[in-house]
Amino acid sequence: MRGSGQTAWNPSLTWVGCMACFWHLNDGQMRKKSCRRFLAFAFLWFIHVQLFAESPSRALSEEFQPPALSSHRRSPFVAMGSGPYQLNGVTYDPRVNVNCVLICEHGPADHATNQQPCAARSSDGTMVVTWTQASIESAEDQSVLSSTSHDGGLTWSKAVDIERSTDRRPGSWAMVFCVPHSGRFYVFYWWDENQNSKRDAGIICFRYSDDNGASWSRRFPIAMPRHGLDVEGQDSHGWNTGYPLLMPDGAMLMGFTKMAPDLGAVAAKRTGKTAGPQHWRSEVFFLRAGNILREGDPEKLEFSVTPKGPDGLWVPDEEDPELRFCQEPFMALLPSGRVISTMRVMNGYPVFSISSDFGRTWTRPRPFRNRPGGDLLRNVCGPCQISSTPDGRIYFLFSNRNDYSGPPGNWARRWGNRDPVHVIVGREMPILNSEVPAEMDNAGIY
Repeated sequence: MRGSGQTAWNPSLTWVGCMACFWHLNDGQMRKKSCRRFLAFAFLWFIHVQLFAESPSRALSEEFQPPALSSHRRSPFVAMGSGPYQLNGVTYDPRVNVNCVLICEHGPADHATNQQPCAARSSDGTMVVTWTQASIESAEDQSVLSSTSHDGGLTWSKAVDIERSTDRRPGSWAMVFCVPHSGRFYVFYWWDENQNSKRDAGIICFRYSDDNGASWSRRFPIAMPRHGLDVEGQDSHGWNTGYPLLMPDGAMLMGFTKMAPDLGAVAAKRTGKTAGPQHWRSEVFFLRAGNILREGDPEKLEFSVTPKGPDGLWVPDEEDPELRFCQEPFMALLPSGRVISTMRVMNGYPVFSISSDFGRTWTRPRPFRNRPGGDLLRNVCGPCQISSTPDGRIYFLFSNRNDYSGPPGNWARRWGNRDPVHVIVGREMPILNSEVPAEMDNAGIY
């Protein structure tokens, strides 16, 4: 893997841009702590400088013939502020660099944090970005919003509420996906239907928009299977991070994490430490919508969750081997047609899993390396995003360090030291050294 170069813009890099800005503004602090200071998020200029050269969506099975593009209603544009401003006695400057466009400024109360942006683009060039907003991460006032651009990201509409928190029922962690031929945008997010006081509880729902995000449909719940980490009689807990990808077989694939905060006390007692998120059993799953390109009736969409069975993807925690821990999947479609997902753990390195059937089954997670048989890449328990380009390059964002901050008893220490973010570039190749063990083949990525 090598340093990055210029490339044609693609949807995965849109998300790279979103997250790169988010990491940069965080200034190396844990997300939950830094969100109190985070007043604006921006898109990097490359989001709108170039249009698609190619797209994996063009590799759809030949039997699928999309209908003609539908007409769209445009949203009103607003020019967002671009200079420094103050809030609560602190000065903030959204000008991350001269090539950024501001979409949403921070505000008081439940507008205090804006994070985890996700973008999708339709075939006519319309872009919709969604994000999560709250007074603080995972608060009861958490909501999901959207904004639209018709000029490649130069200007953006006023924020539109998708799920505004009411009656202590927050909406969170929105991921947006566009059906290319129709221009319909879907947004998938978690909704706390039972007013659960514990963070990130609820079910996965979706809404859709046929007017480029100017308005959104009613809420549609997705029937989700129960898993081994779900406590009987209790809500599921989780969040989405694996930005939706369009598979060559016409399915949409999205990754998410499920966790069990109710089991944290058990792990804390076992290790003799104060209970915290480092004790929450966490596993990775994937949501497939197999007929999302062919079915226009939202009631008839077919969803499945993988891996099948009671368990998701996980690795044992090295400080507490009885704890299953794996979070925040990001995905990329490799030139071979396989799907790779990279995930964060608390062991000081990222892990990856491979699917050879477009997300139906997955390999056991293994440490990600700089090459087959090479050194482990270093990463704190923070985002580790992978993306691919039409010419076969594979981009990976990671912290490139695993020196934890804070005392051993501090639950947040393995989440810190996220800044700066490093980018490496690799390619998928045949294994050059026949003596490399299968456990260290790195999915053929050099």
